Formats: sequence, structure tokens, C-alpha cells
Amino acid sequence: MVLCKIVCLLTLALIGNPALLCGAEPPTIRDVPFQALHKLISPRQGESRWMEIDWYPTVWEARKKAAVEGKPIFLMAGSGGAPTAGC
Repeated sequence: MVLCKIVCLLTLALIGNPALLCGAEPPTIRDVPFQALHKLISPRQGESRWMEIDWYPTVWEARKKAAVEGKPIFLMAGSGGAPTAGC
């Protein structure tokens, strides 16, 4: 069953991109369009506010700073409860 799925996916990939069958070189992006595209997809000021937060890799470091400042801790976790800092 798994082998059948792999063969089907490879067949679809080759049919969907005939350049792979011919061995043709993929098209390249020139410098000017690439720079414009990079500017378009780069985060702008204030767009990713979560990156402006001081994140701490361990709960212990965050707890010490929160205790000194008298502030609460926001703990972000994923993967069934594992800390996201290791990802």
C-alpha cells in the first residue's frame, strides 16, 4: 500500500513537471526581481510583534525575571506539552 502511494506520487510529480523528464535547467530569478520579491515577503516593522518580546529558553530564567519585575509568565508550549524552545 505504501509502495503504491510512493509510485503514484512520483508519477504525478513527473507528469506535473515535464522539465524533469527532459533534464532541462530550472528557470533562474534575476537579481532585480529577486530583491523586489524578497522585500515583498520580508516582515515589516510591527508586523511580527511576537518577535519583539524577550523570550527565555528556560522557565527558570523567565521565573527569575518575572519575580524581580512582579510580572506573570506566559508559557508557550507545543508538541503535546514540550517546550517550543527546543524545536
